Amino acid sequence: MEERGVQEEAVIVSRPAPDHLWTYFERAWRTAPERLALHVDGRGWTYAELAVRALAVSEAVQRHQPNGPFVGLHAHRSIGAYAGLLGILHAGKAYVPLNPQVPADRLSTIAGLADLELIVADAAREASAQDLAARRSAPCGIVLAGDAIGPAAPHRAGQEAYMLFTSGSTGVPKGVPIRHASVVAYVEHLLERFEAGPEDRFSQTFELTFDLSVHDLFVCWAAGASLHVLPQDQLMAPARFIREHGITQWFSVPSAAVLLDRMRLLKPGAFPSLRVSAFCGEPLPADLAVKWAAATPNGRVENLYGPTEATIAITGHVLDPTTPKARHGILCIGRPFPGARVRVVDADGNDAPIGELWLGGPQLSTGYWKDPERTATAFVIGGPDRERYYRTGDQVQRDADGDLYFISRLDDQVKVRGHRIELQEVNQVLKAVSGGAFAYALAHPVRDGIAQGIEAFLPLALQAEGASILEACALRLPEYMVPARLHFTDDIPFTTSGKADLRALRARLEEPARTGDR
Repeated sequence: MEERGVQEEAVIVSRPAPDHLWTYFERAWRTAPERLALHVDGRGWTYAELAVRALAVSEAVQRHQPNGPFVGLHAHRSIGAYAGLLGILHAGKAYVPLNPQVPADRLSTIAGLADLELIVADAAREASAQDLAARRSAPCGIVLAGDAIGPAAPHRAGQEAYMLFTSGSTGVPKGVPIRHASVVAYVEHLLERFEAGPEDRFSQTFELTFDLSVHDLFVCWAAGASLHVLPQDQLMAPARFIREHGITQWFSVPSAAVLLDRMRLLKPGAFPSLRVSAFCGEPLPADLAVKWAAATPNGRVENLYGPTEATIAITGHVLDPTTPKARHGILCIGRPFPGARVRVVDADGNDAPIGELWLGGPQLSTGYWKDPERTATAFVIGGPDRERYYRTGDQVQRDADGDLYFISRLDDQVKVRGHRIELQEVNQVLKAVSGGAFAYALAHPVRDGIAQGIEAFLPLALQAEGASILEACALRLPEYMVPARLHFTDDIPFTTSGKADLRALRARLEEPARTGDR
């Protein structure tokens, strides 16, 4: 089906930074209502069409009058997902994505942690939204978004824009609320950095539960551009989508480029429409970045870095394909954005060339939702400026030019396809569903610095129950957190301090298949 909306170039007059994300969308809507705002599920939607549906959602949300700051969003790659998100923001609430692909038990946990009294759902998820609402111990209403058209609603401002839940080491997801002001600080810089304008066509590869999706949406709409949502079945093979939609601004995890390279689709000149290609969420192999640069002869490649707690990304590096700056084959993560503060500190909290990366500035989250203990541990006052910093847990190196290089994690957190995973949470679930005395989950295999999945060690006595253990995990964990393979053994190596020797266990994973593996 042809995309609807006017595609001619137009100029949006520069205006002061807003204090609310809705303002970005409204400016583009008022300036060029017939321009394409969104292409999703085979159809294009103009700014005017999307605004009507968003305002209908806003009216319904305001009519329900939820007391808390958050409203759930149970939708997936549909007009309802984007109209629902905008409508929640317009109503002065912050959205909490409830990905339908995530097990219901986990969604129910998140809904409870966020104290949700209202869930906005697209038409295809009405039944599962009703099930989620029924699981709540407190009353929880449902608003359907998508085709419904309602009266215009007054705009209400709120401080929080969204809250995302990341994997938690205690076995319970932890909520990270992000304010509008933090996102605006990011968007204002990226608009200039990427020279985004109304003629651009942005990709939307990330799930709404992934904070990188916020870049896709609001850098795009702040520029008055069009957002093109990849269908689920094209996420890992997006070559045809990029060409058919004439994508000019691409953003994804490096894994997408890895798969294109393996399929021999990352050929020189393959994607001439791309002006900017950004990668984030995983280490970016330098040789892969150079190949992508060759495939995009009319654009540039950027490597961005940032945890959810620092709002999308907070450092960046522009690739020079002739002399890529890399450490052990991994492209550097560059320098902090304007206004951001960066410290590299040693174990004693002193500035050092190699150490833990601390981040500060306007993009920082307020902390973890209703978790003062973990907030106090992760968000600290430090440095000669006595400012607030987030301790990333990432070990980095800073060179003489001020560029940062990611080295490793200082804890057991890993990333699989860009998703942050606390391996302790996987261990907790494995022990709970199996009743085993121990569980040790590890990222494996790791290729070019990118984790492909998770494997785990369990007691030998549980070997016959392997299939049922994995089935039980799938009911409680997102797909990317479920171990791809279980190894059963009672021969666990230990360090001199009495802890499991994870390095020795990783070495076992590199060995040929062993008896007891499943």
